[in-house]
Amino acid sequence: MNKFERFIYDRVKFHPWLKRVLVENYQRVFSIFPMRTLESNYEIVVRENYCYGFHDKCPWSSDNQMLLAHQFDDSLKTPGPGDEIGIGIFSGDDFTNYNSIGQTRTWNWQTGSMLQWIGDSMLIIFNDFDSEKHISNIITPDGEYVRSLPRPIAAISCDGKYALSHSFVRLQKYAPAYGYANGSDPEEDISVPEEDGLYFMEVQFGGIDRLFSVAEIAKIQSEPSMENAYHYFTHCQFSPSGKRFIFYHRWLTKKGRTWTRMISCDLEGRNLFIFPTTGVVTHMAWRDDETVLAYGSTKEFGDHFYLFEDRTGKFSVFGEDKLTSDGHHQFSPDRSKLITDTYPNRSRIQYLILYEIGNDKKIDLAKIHSPFRYREELRCDLHPRWDRKGEMICFDSTHTGIRTLCTLRL
Repeated sequence: MNKFERFIYDRVKFHPWLKRVLVENYQRVFSIFPMRTLESNYEIVVRENYCYGFHDKCPWSSDNQMLLAHQFDDSLKTPGPGDEIGIGIFSGDDFTNYNSIGQTRTWNWQTGSMLQWIGDSMLIIFNDFDSEKHISNIITPDGEYVRSLPRPIAAISCDGKYALSHSFVRLQKYAPAYGYANGSDPEEDISVPEEDGLYFMEVQFGGIDRLFSVAEIAKIQSEPSMENAYHYFTHCQFSPSGKRFIFYHRWLTKKGRTWTRMISCDLEGRNLFIFPTTGVVTHMAWRDDETVLAYGSTKEFGDHFYLFEDRTGKFSVFGEDKLTSDGHHQFSPDRSKLITDTYPNRSRIQYLILYEIGNDKKIDLAKIHSPFRYREELRCDLHPRWDRKGEMICFDSTHTGIRTLCTLRL
């Protein structure tokens, strides 16, 4: 953002309807000018009508030979209750050989079906719908059914032993870009549910425990803005060792503003820690078991990328002069680099960014144009993800006019 855009943004960011109207009209003005769809000094392999999902997972198998993907027919359609999306694997030297291995009816454009590998195994897990409720299915790379878990997954631990689950029906109600169009929840219309909450599952045996309800978390250090708001959980992520995890507690007010708290806890749902942010946290990634990188706001410094220490309250601004806007980030396997992106600017350009942490060096890997029709629930964030070796990056894009799965080799 330039200074003028930042000035306006800071005054409308807590007014969702006004912000959306201003952004859309601002971008409409600049959309009349001719624009290159893709600029990069790197070779980018494009696979139209494929995508993956969120930035917090690795789509590559543990041996780095297979790349998970979703296949679809229409990237401008909001998923309906009966709409399916395909699941498959790319292989070969440039990951261009596709093999379909299944399909699912629980998905969205932001996170897909939570499709991912289970730890270092050759097993794949994704969310599905059994005509009554949301579940998660485990299959082999050949598409052979292995077993199901009784709830949908929101995150899997790095060793593949444990999973977290929350209600995707609640997300569909007021955060539909992250919810599923089918399924039901007896408390979906209740603002602060006493029963529904965050669940812990054993992946191998299917054991399940509710750690706490939404209501129990809402009562901890309650804030005035929580009153009469609609509360839900989202954005779960295990620490690298799997001994703790983070989740977001969000609430939507009657005026349409969404507030967020980032909270960590242990696997028993105890020793909770609320990070020192001021109502805004968007995206995060564990750097190690003790520190978390998140974009959010603090009362001391405002909106920035911050490196937070878990359970201490200590934090520092990260990449202050280089990483100046919100993005979806992921650390490289050796933690020496960061990959992130930006939202479409006034000209609908998104940047794919590599940040060398030790050198404080920012490299724009690509400038990517997103057509105006891809916005709101249909938007396509780049959501960049590293391969297992830190040599290749995978991201979603709409620069061809169709949602595509792209890879870039560094």
